Amino acid sequence: MDPIARTKRSKILKIMGIATFMLVVGASWLAISTARYMKDVLREQFNEQQLVLARHAAQRVEANINHAIDDLVLLNSLPAIQYCDTQSYEAMLLTTLPVLNGRRIIAIRRIDRQGSQIFAASEQGIVIRNLGHVQQEPAAYLSWAEDPANKGKTMGTALYPKQGAKERSDLVFDLITPTYEEAANAAHPYPSRAYAGYIRLTLDVTHMMHDIMPPIRSGKTGYAWVIDSNGIIIYHPEKSFIGESTFEARSNKGPAISFDQINRIQREEMMRGVEGTGSYYTGWHREIVKPMEKLFAYSPVHIQGPYVNYSWSVAVAAPVQEVESIIDSVYTRQFLLQALVVSIICLGSLFVVFYERRWSSELEHEVELKTGHIQKYANELESSETKYRSLVESAEDLIFTVEPNGLIRTANLHMCRIFGINPQEMAGQSLYRFLPGKEVQEQLSCVRKALSSGRGEKTETRLALPSGNFWFNIQYIPVKGDGVEEYALAIARDITERKDIEQQLINTEKLASLGTMAAGVAHEINNPIGIMLGFCDLLLEKMDPGSMEYNDLKTVERHGLHCKSIVERLLSFARVREEYEEDCDLNANIESITSVVKHTLDMNNIELVLSLAPDLPPVRGDSTGLQQVFLNLINNAVQAMGEKGAIKIETRCGSSRKEIEAIVTDRGCGIKREYLDKIFDPFFTTKKVGEGTGLGLSVSYGIITRFGGRIECRSVTEEEAPGASGTTFEIILPASDEVK
Repeated sequence: MDPIARTKRSKILKIMGIATFMLVVGASWLAISTARYMKDVLREQFNEQQLVLARHAAQRVEANINHAIDDLVLLNSLPAIQYCDTQSYEAMLLTTLPVLNGRRIIAIRRIDRQGSQIFAASEQGIVIRNLGHVQQEPAAYLSWAEDPANKGKTMGTALYPKQGAKERSDLVFDLITPTYEEAANAAHPYPSRAYAGYIRLTLDVTHMMHDIMPPIRSGKTGYAWVIDSNGIIIYHPEKSFIGESTFEARSNKGPAISFDQINRIQREEMMRGVEGTGSYYTGWHREIVKPMEKLFAYSPVHIQGPYVNYSWSVAVAAPVQEVESIIDSVYTRQFLLQALVVSIICLGSLFVVFYERRWSSELEHEVELKTGHIQKYANELESSETKYRSLVESAEDLIFTVEPNGLIRTANLHMCRIFGINPQEMAGQSLYRFLPGKEVQEQLSCVRKALSSGRGEKTETRLALPSGNFWFNIQYIPVKGDGVEEYALAIARDITERKDIEQQLINTEKLASLGTMAAGVAHEINNPIGIMLGFCDLLLEKMDPGSMEYNDLKTVERHGLHCKSIVERLLSFARVREEYEEDCDLNANIESITSVVKHTLDMNNIELVLSLAPDLPPVRGDSTGLQQVFLNLINNAVQAMGEKGAIKIETRCGSSRKEIEAIVTDRGCGIKREYLDKIFDPFFTTKKVGEGTGLGLSVSYGIITRFGGRIECRSVTEEEAPGASGTTFEIILPASDEVK
């Protein structure tokens, strides 16, 4: 080979060598940077997967504690718990056993106002008023419970070791709520509503965590651990850590290792209830003892307003090596192949191209696999959200969110049905569209109070809705929105039936007490009146008819007989008449009494409209009593309308043929809202002095309830609805036993 050719070949070889070297360097740099990028991607995706696990675990812990709080509030409302009478042993057994058998609740204690334990329930049984030494409760519990501002609230204590436990790692904590004597039972028909101590429920936190945390597994060997807001470890696979400070436990096990990174994250984020992901260095993992980096994600456990405020943190951690081992194995083989490329340029180049494709395929497969796992968890979360949304939509309570200005954000289907609006149109509507301004202002006042205090607000209110008048127990719970925006979650439960029953019980008690008084008064007055009328008759026999003395005696006799009729009316109110209860024709009785008052109605220019349903079954009752009821209602309507108006009497079958309804409607001046709860009280009247005794409606109420029926009143005054005032009395009577 000539020198020129050799030189040319040498240059070509040098160029090829440099090109090969640059190619190898470039390929190596590209591989290293790609590996780093893919490691970062996989680390981020793996931590997001761990965050999903941490959220799920935190939600389960929150649900368990919320269930325990619900059980505590329910027990505190029971008479057997409030009074703790020794006769209530069986009732307390029946109420506490279901609570002790679930939710990891291990003890229920009732503490009196002096701090002495008067009732304790646990797995060993129930003890009431133990005569032995009584342990005094901490003064802090008593001072908190007896503060009236804490009525209806729940306080959570700090974690402490379980009494009698063999290991310090058995942790429990208490939920405490003040007890007031507000419930009524046979022994306490009139609650004092006074402070009576508190009820204390002990929750086994360690066993609750052992039910939830062990199944959580991230990667091959990853696990979950939990700390509270003070940095105390509540759960950890390393049992010696439980109950210890997270900062001291790690330092004691690995004094030569710096835990500044994980300690900073715990102080600044986890203990403050912040959610996030990160990494830290440690010296061990399960049985493996060596320095390593771990990926971990953490999610807070929030138990907040209107009961207690907790901020625990659930963390899920796994070694970085488990995540990066896949990429390390792939790139190790790649570097070996690149070394082979240096020796065999052509074959190596082809092999590298082939291997790069194979490597990309494997990497895409791994990414798809991890993405599939994440998608699976996302689908499970979406399914859970759908389930809870279905529960809200199928609830019979009104559930909606509202802003402080009255704008409705969301509402369930039941609320849309009650307000009579399409669900698609409800969002964005204002409460002012559906309710009078005064009622809206009352509700918005509760919303603003809840948002300003950060605690739930409860109210019982009567709302006039398009579908009728309802009583609701409404609870407003503050909800943090995006940024600084706030709104309230409202849950309104229909308590109309309960309110009606309460009102009927109140009226019955009033009738019973006033009936006893009326019987005594009538008895004391009746004897003197009889003597007066007897002597008056004797004197009349001695006087000449037509004389002044005779006329004076007749006047005395007339007024005496008037007093006797008043006494008889008092007696008819005071006792149940011993008359035979029969079945009667409701329409016939109405027609009979309207024929009697027809002349009076004509004299006052009052139109009578009868709309009596044909073929009504007979009702339970007697004709005399029913005629007296309708006579009282017609007379009241005439006096409310003056000299012109209309009275409509309608009869119809109820929701079934087991009930018959009679509706008496007038267009009079109406009854003010503040008087509606008093109109059936004996001697209550809005008429002028001397124009009424106040017994008509109370006697009518007694007659209807004696027949097993009920009477209800709705009224609108001229001030509330100008030009549309009036009163409607609805009488519901049971049908005769023969048609049932």
